[in-house]
Amino acid sequence: MKIVALMPCRNEDWCLGLTARAALMWCDALCVLDHASTDNTGPIIGELRKEFPGRIVTEFTPYPTWDEMQHRQWLLHHARTMGATHIAIVDADELLTGPLLHTIRNHTAALPRNGILELPQICLRGELTRMHSNGVWAEQHTPVVFADDPLLRWENAADGYAHHHRTPTGRTLFPFRPIPRNEGGVMHLQFLDDRRLRAKQCLYKMQEVLRWPGRQTAAAINRQYGYAVYGYDISKIIGVAAVGAQHRYADVPAAWWEPYQGLMPHLHPEATPWQLAECQKLWAEHGTGKFAGLDLFGVVG
Repeated sequence: MKIVALMPCRNEDWCLGLTARAALMWCDALCVLDHASTDNTGPIIGELRKEFPGRIVTEFTPYPTWDEMQHRQWLLHHARTMGATHIAIVDADELLTGPLLHTIRNHTAALPRNGILELPQICLRGELTRMHSNGVWAEQHTPVVFADDPLLRWENAADGYAHHHRTPTGRTLFPFRPIPRNEGGVMHLQFLDDRRLRAKQCLYKMQEVLRWPGRQTAAAINRQYGYAVYGYDISKIIGVAAVGAQHRYADVPAAWWEPYQGLMPHLHPEATPWQLAECQKLWAEHGTGKFAGLDLFGVVG
């Protein structure tokens, strides 16, 4: 069994030094796509290649358009070239809870035919030691590993839509969920810093309007991306304060972070998110009317 992880990146120097090393604690190799990064993502990848010789393959594209399906397909091609039997899907702001490092390969080996290993998504909020315990962000599962098959691939939807499809297409894969939530899962770091979270979701919204005009109404886009920031459908709740009051949190077990203690200097959640400047640029280029009806989370406007 050879597990190769796929990790698309754009300006992820705030966490890549941690998450790439964490992935290599349980994956045999790592394929990284550097998508037009302008921060220290490239130098960090260079450091990783020296630290883990022969275990990291990189792809670079200078084109700023986010073609997620093409990017994932490029990485899948590299993983197959490396002889992968199993493909791990690990985004740059994710890492396993510590105790799973000892069992994840066993769970991978136990995958049923046409199964995809899905793990609980552990959404950290504001602190490394705090996670959501209610609402949509305490209920999600994340696709993590599947056995490769030549039929599997990533491709754009029939209408050209190229976002947010983590599971490959080509044949049906069925969820395999052997881990209860209280035993861990995938820790998602995008919620650690509220400024980064809002800027990232704001950019998603702006891209929806610019790249696929008319595909969704402003209200539908607000619902889709509002969940990340608010945790609920904001249109059904009066006032942002009411939304925040409904969140409940739990402590993250210390054991979930224990294997990564020596890597924590590589994590910088307070760093300025690159999406902030990008949102401001698009706002200046296209004007307020282009984004009418969108809740842009206070990032622009």
